[in-house]
Amino acid sequence: MTKDYLNKFKGTLMGVAIGDTLGGPFEGILREDIYSKFDDFEDFIWNNKKLFKTYTDDTQLTLHLAEALIQGNGFNTNSVIKHFVNWLEDPPIKPGYGCITSIKKLKYGISWKKASSNSGGNGTIMRIAPIGLFHSKNIEILKKTAKLSSLLTHSHPAASLGAIIIARAISYLVELEIKEKIIVEDFFSELINSISHIREDIQDEFIQNIEKLKTNLNLSIEAGLIKFSQIGVKSPYFIEEYLGKAFVHPYSMSTVICTLFIFLNNLDSFKECIYALVTSGGDTDTVGAIGGSLAGAYFGFDKIPEEMISLVKNRKYILNVSERLYNVYIKQFNRLI
Repeated sequence: MTKDYLNKFKGTLMGVAIGDTLGGPFEGILREDIYSKFDDFEDFIWNNKKLFKTYTDDTQLTLHLAEALIQGNGFNTNSVIKHFVNWLEDPPIKPGYGCITSIKKLKYGISWKKASSNSGGNGTIMRIAPIGLFHSKNIEILKKTAKLSSLLTHSHPAASLGAIIIARAISYLVELEIKEKIIVEDFFSELINSISHIREDIQDEFIQNIEKLKTNLNLSIEAGLIKFSQIGVKSPYFIEEYLGKAFVHPYSMSTVICTLFIFLNNLDSFKECIYALVTSGGDTDTVGAIGGSLAGAYFGFDKIPEEMISLVKNRKYILNVSERLYNVYIKQFNRLI
């Protein structure tokens, strides 16, 4: 059976937008406080529908990166910088500090090596999905491209490593048949291998925490988020008052670990997976966007409920970008699907 790659491309980018849209209104709120507002998923959707007006910078920059890959027939640094700068005219929606400060510098001609912020935040991971899709057939190029795309705005190695891991996760899921069972040992092995030869001080800590995640997948979502919510976070960024609370810190490592934990514990349906992601607490829009890309790559567009797609602004444009990226991908690699 041939794989339906277009279905995966559309599912991945639409998944980013859905997760971002549904998670946006609850950013910064603890999981227990989000859950105090409604009873179940249907209650969550319909009672909050007026809040789901737009996605945020997560989806905006994902689409700009996709457009850059389309225009450049792959990753071209100048094309990516141009499209990131164009984002400033959108205008940015709830932008993160690391991204917007770096991109403003790029706008004024400052070299990306000097413009890049020393941030280990998750701003480069939230936009990485197009690279996971486009380079799913060449993992070495995927790793190099994911790292470079991260370095354009974030010079901290935690941001680069997180971007590589999520790009690799997407590429792995794209190569599965729709809802083909994930072999957990193999999945984690590929994620660890993707960063195992990168010489960064934080690499070992990232790998150790992925191993810790693998051995704790049996935890409830609540318990897992309490355990992993601030994993890797150091002073002064560790939030003492949230110790023992379920939420997701915007640091790259904790975001990646928590998102993978939620995704791997919700493989029965796209709807249930997104629901768990966007109600995780903390940086809910970015967890939703990143986890939405994983869920979309795994389930495919055809398995996304129409009621969820209908909430997304510019959904026709997102599908158009998905199709054009897919067409360049097919042409680039000359794949007969």
